Amino acid sequence: MMTPEIADRLLESLRPTRHLLTRSLADISIGCPEYRQIDRMVQEIDGLAKLLIGDETHFYRMDPPASGNGDR
Repeated sequence: MMTPEIADRLLESLRPTRHLLTRSLADISIGCPEYRQIDRMVQEIDGLAKLLIGDETHFYRMDPPASGNGDR
């Protein structure tokens, strides 16, 4: 079992990666292979947060929403 301190450090280390991934979604076409894979990575990071701390919305509170690219 992972300690809360390690879980917090792991999630905080993933924060910049998740941030960059979500921002990149605004710059690529919805539904393309890259979009789907990046979206899945974001979902996996959120799933890890749920597993580790019971809160899959952990990153939502800290990251402002990504702006759209006009394709939506």
